[in-house]
Amino acid sequence: FIYSPFFNENKNVLKLFEAIKKFHPEYKESQVVFEKIYAKVLTGTPTEQPLRYVMTDLSRLLEEYLIWAEMEKHELYKKHLLLNAYDKRKLDKYFHQTLDSALELQGKQPLRDGDYFFYRHLIEENAYLHTLSRDGRSLGTSLQQAMDNLDYYYLANKLKYSCVILSRQNILQGEYNNQLVDEILGFIRQNNFDSIPAIAIYYQGVMTFKEPEDESHYQKLISLLEGDNAKFPVEEAKDMYTLALNYCIKKYNSGVLKFLEELLALYQTMIEKKIIFEEGELASSDYKNIVTLGLRSGKVAWVEEFIHTYKDYVPASIRDNTFNYNLAFLLYYKKEFGKALKLLQSTEFTDVYYLLDGKSLLLRTYYELNEDEPFYSLCDAFTNYLKRNKLISEYQRTVYLNFVKFAKKLMQLKQGGRGSIEELKSELETSKNVATLQWLKEKAGEL
Repeated sequence: FIYSPFFNENKNVLKLFEAIKKFHPEYKESQVVFEKIYAKVLTGTPTEQPLRYVMTDLSRLLEEYLIWAEMEKHELYKKHLLLNAYDKRKLDKYFHQTLDSALELQGKQPLRDGDYFFYRHLIEENAYLHTLSRDGRSLGTSLQQAMDNLDYYYLANKLKYSCVILSRQNILQGEYNNQLVDEILGFIRQNNFDSIPAIAIYYQGVMTFKEPEDESHYQKLISLLEGDNAKFPVEEAKDMYTLALNYCIKKYNSGVLKFLEELLALYQTMIEKKIIFEEGELASSDYKNIVTLGLRSGKVAWVEEFIHTYKDYVPASIRDNTFNYNLAFLLYYKKEFGKALKLLQSTEFTDVYYLLDGKSLLLRTYYELNEDEPFYSLCDAFTNYLKRNKLISEYQRTVYLNFVKFAKKLMQLKQGGRGSIEELKSELETSKNVATLQWLKEKAGEL
C-alpha cells in the first residue's frame, strides 16, 4: 500500500517502515533506538521534530490502509459509493449496470441481518435519487423500498439494542433512556413481521424480558431460531440464542425445573452448529453454564471430560480462574469437599459473575464440611459485599441475599438450633428469587 505512489510519494516513509517493521509486534525500547532509526531514515544531526513528521505520515498511511482493508470487506457499500460517483457524473449506462449488479449481489447473500436492510436501503436510495435527478415527477418504487428497508433496519437494531439493555439491567445496575420502545412493540404487534427474522426474533427476545410469565414468547423465539439462525452471522446467532438461554436460566433459578432440559438442548444445538464459539474461543460463562447443567443432569463423567477438553478454548486471561472454579464445582459434586475447598481458597475471582458463584460454592462447601466458623464469617462478608457493590443488579442482589439467608437457617437447624425444618421447607417451596434454590431444598430434605 505505502509503496504505491498513488498513496505515498514520501520516500522517507518507506525508509522508516523498513527500519521498524522487523521489530513488530513488540517494538522493544532496547531495539527501537531513536538515533539508530534516525540514521536509517534521515541525514544530519539527529533531532526529534523531522523524524516525528515522518512518523506522522506513516501513521496517516496506516490509518488509510486500515480504512481500505475494512472497505474491501463490504462489497455492497463499495457499490453504493460507485453508484454515487456514476450519478454525479451522469453516466447513466454505467449507473444502471452497477445498480443491477448490486441488486443481484445482495439477492445472492444468504444473511438477512440488520446490515442487509441497511445496504438495501442505500442501494434503493441511490436508485431513487438517480431517478429524481432525471425526472422529478417519476413516482417509481425505489423511494418506497428505500423507506421500507430503512424501517426494517431501524426496527431490527432498536429491538436488538433493547434486548441488550434489558439483559444488562437484569444483571448489572444501569439506567438507559430507551425511547419509543413501547410504541415500537405496539406497532409490531399490529403488523406481521415473521417474514423478517431480524425483527421477529428480537421482538420475541424483548418480550421474554417484558412478559417472562408468558412462555409462548420463548417458544416462538425457539421456533424462529431453529428456522432462521443460518440467516445471521455466527456471532449474532450466538447472541440470539443467548436470549433464549438467559430466559431459561432465570426460569430455572426461579424453580421451574423443566427448563433444565431446555437449557441442555439449547447448548447442544449451539455446540452442534458451532454457534457457541467466537473466533475459536469459548466464553467462560458458557463453559461454566455447560458444566453446571451437566452436573445437575448427573453427567459427571461427561462433565469431567468437557472441563479438561475445552479448557484451552477459554480466553487465556481468565483461563486458570475459570478452570479452577469449574473443577472445584465438579469435585464438590463428587463429594470431594476437601479438594474443592483448596481450589476455591486459592482462586482470586476478578469477574463479578464468577465471584458470586464462587462465594456461593464456597459457602456450600463449608456447610458440607461442618466448618461453622468460616461458614458464618463468609455469610457476613458475602452479605456486606452484596449490599455495598453498586454494580450488582437488584435481581442478582436479591437472589444471593436470599440464598445466604436460607443457608444460615439451614446451618442453624443442622447444628440443632431453634426453628422448624418443616417451616423452612414450606418457605423454600413458595420462594422464587433464590440462587441455588434446588440445593437448599435438597439439604432441607436431608435434615
